[in-house]
Amino acid sequence: MKFYFSEKASENSSRYYGWVIVGLTFFTMAIGGSIVGTFPVFYVAFLNEFGWSRADTALAFSFSMATFAISAGFIGAMVDRWGPRVIIPTGITILGIGLALMSKVSSLPTLYFFYGGVVALGVTMFGFIPTSTIVSQWFTQRRSVAMGISLSGRSCGGIIMVPFSAYLIATFGWRAAYVLLAIGIFVLLVPLNVFLHPSRAAITERKAVDDLGSSWTLKEALSDSVFWLLFLAGIFNGVGFSVVGVHQAAHMVDVGMSTMRAASLIGGLAVVRALGGILGGWVGDRIGRTQTFYLLSLVAMSGVFLLMNLSEHRSWMGYAYVLVYGIGAGARGAIFVSIKADIFAGKSFGRILGFSQTGGGLASAVGPWIAGYFFDLWKSYYWAFILVLAVQVLSLTAVAAASSQAKRRKS
Repeated sequence: MKFYFSEKASENSSRYYGWVIVGLTFFTMAIGGSIVGTFPVFYVAFLNEFGWSRADTALAFSFSMATFAISAGFIGAMVDRWGPRVIIPTGITILGIGLALMSKVSSLPTLYFFYGGVVALGVTMFGFIPTSTIVSQWFTQRRSVAMGISLSGRSCGGIIMVPFSAYLIATFGWRAAYVLLAIGIFVLLVPLNVFLHPSRAAITERKAVDDLGSSWTLKEALSDSVFWLLFLAGIFNGVGFSVVGVHQAAHMVDVGMSTMRAASLIGGLAVVRALGGILGGWVGDRIGRTQTFYLLSLVAMSGVFLLMNLSEHRSWMGYAYVLVYGIGAGARGAIFVSIKADIFAGKSFGRILGFSQTGGGLASAVGPWIAGYFFDLWKSYYWAFILVLAVQVLSLTAVAAASSQAKRRKS
């Protein structure tokens, strides 16, 4: 099949090359990006083997979010300058090295450095920032649905990767599991990303970025109040995302589920998140992205309420949580980045998006530790989930204020 590379208006065609990019970024996120979703399974293994406190162990994820926050802006600038063909394979290689090093973890400092530093840097170099930047360059009219498909790769990959990781841990031990994951990810992803991504020169010649219709620079964005309102919303989102993501498996085990059943539910959550991202993108392109963000945020909050009330005698809430939270959280991520792309489109969007995520990354670093501290203090995640609900309300408020200011500026 012949694909259209140079005709920007053909993005509604199935032969538009942008859809090849969507498929490639989806697959890369599914295999490599979903490694983030396996941390809760390895987290339980670390607790069982080393007997570390939950707060101290969760700091590994916190350090990974700090690495993301510190490097996101610079990586966005690197994608703007050198293009995905250079940056993404480099990130996959660093991830493979980091996963291999994880098999050598013997203390908390080594866990923090290998996972929080090396693994996190690798994922950041091909994950959310590069994927969102690349897709926003290829699409305008169908940006949300294209973004939803690409970013849902991480959730779809969790369908396989989370239970598969649990299987590898149960069969070979967690150290061997990390080595096997490192080899598989490198072999599958590096060649595809080298050969299928166009060169930076080819992308520039195609002038897809120039056709976006605006030319925001990082300096201009940093002086705009809408940027800082979305920055604040990202902070609140980061706390909620990280608390649920890191501690959901441990909470399920605490209330009486087996580790494998918890892993299966998280795998099911990944399926629903993926569908939610695609569905949310489709709805957002049609009825408005901000309105869709409001609606799906409320749905996600309902899912958190179900999780916090899950118990051995109310196991049905686990399945309801997967459905409700999956749809809400899956859609929110794709819609949120599409809102940013709509407002701050241009040649420097990678830089702008990267720096806009700094606050969210730092908040994601703090959230899991706070939740672990709450558990160590009260032997329950109840107040941690109350915190999640509170920050989601604050996030909605910040996005509403940003949307209102952006509309006034446009008019």
